[in-house]
Amino acid sequence: ETHVTTNRDHYAILFDMAERILGNRTNFYNPPGGFYLWLEVGDGEEVAQRLWQEAAVKTLPGSFMAKPEIESGTNPGQSYIRAAMVDDAATTEDALGRIARVLD
Repeated sequence: ETHVTTNRDHYAILFDMAERILGNRTNFYNPPGGFYLWLEVGDGEEVAQRLWQEAAVKTLPGSFMAKPEIESGTNPGQSYIRAAMVDDAATTEDALGRIARVLD
């Protein structure tokens, strides 16, 4: 179906853009599919707040998407943020640039 190919191509462009802009900062991983960008940032909650306050970019702390492990009590998502890659290329490129400035 044409719309599937179109969407797949769109997300490939966005993730390639993310790799170009953020790739050296956050243990970047370009997934084979999906529309969420996971960035390792140290303290996901703190960085998500900074991104909202300093760059007007909404992300979700990775710890909000996981439960603490029973044995260790640590949350495997603690050091990540999740960003939805759902806008057009121009908006996404602008937001990725703002994320990069905050992370520098």
